[in-house]
Amino acid sequence: MLVTALVVLAAVAGCGKPASPAAASDAGSDLTGDAVLPACPASDAGTPGGIADDFGPNAKAGATSSALGQLNVYEVTSARQLEWIDLYLRADLGGTRLTISVYEAPARNAAFRRVAMVQLDVPQCYGWIASAPVALPLEPGRFYAIGYDPNQAVTAYVDSESNNLPVDGQFGRLIGSKTSTSVSLDTLDWGKPSDKDFTRQRIFTSPRAPGDGGTEVIDAGTGGDAAADRAGAPDVPGGDSSGASDARG
Repeated sequence: MLVTALVVLAAVAGCGKPASPAAASDAGSDLTGDAVLPACPASDAGTPGGIADDFGPNAKAGATSSALGQLNVYEVTSARQLEWIDLYLRADLGGTRLTISVYEAPARNAAFRRVAMVQLDVPQCYGWIASAPVALPLEPGRFYAIGYDPNQAVTAYVDSESNNLPVDGQFGRLIGSKTSTSVSLDTLDWGKPSDKDFTRQRIFTSPRAPGDGGTEVIDAGTGGDAAADRAGAPDVPGGDSSGASDARG
């Protein structure tokens, strides 16, 4: 399970396309390989609070699997709290371990600083993989890169339709994506995010007052409860495999 750290209201300022609401079920699959894998199990950390934005409901499974880190880049325009992150992917190999990280940048083109990291084991399955509770304030005017890297190749579900970015959500908008050899690094260069494609993610957020809460780094260990470095932040169990049920949407 995991750990915490990091990371408009109904109307969000922006010119992007709206994010589709979380689907009640994503039992369907693009590849025949999914048919022989079970759907990823629901997280035993409970169910997420807040409102879900499903970024990439029409994403397709990639033709090849990869161990590269995959991150989506978001611009925040409204004070929200990041409650939970779901990633949609397929793990064909046993012994897969996933690192999920959230990075924050104070401005466009400024370096990203890691503000949350979670590690969890993933069984052979396809569908939603859950971060479990995050409880991180998202600050308007800042940018966040949210994504993962695996210890071995997994298949990402990618939305690569033309002119599909930006995509509006409750907290702001999805503006691009980037790859990295690792999401365990303390910082990431902004680089040149892709504006052509992104991986499917489901981001759960809830309203909060501007300036309510600060951002401190809290890293998950390889197992057990991680100590919360931010005053008042709850400990979150970590280390076990978990996946999010699609019925949560």
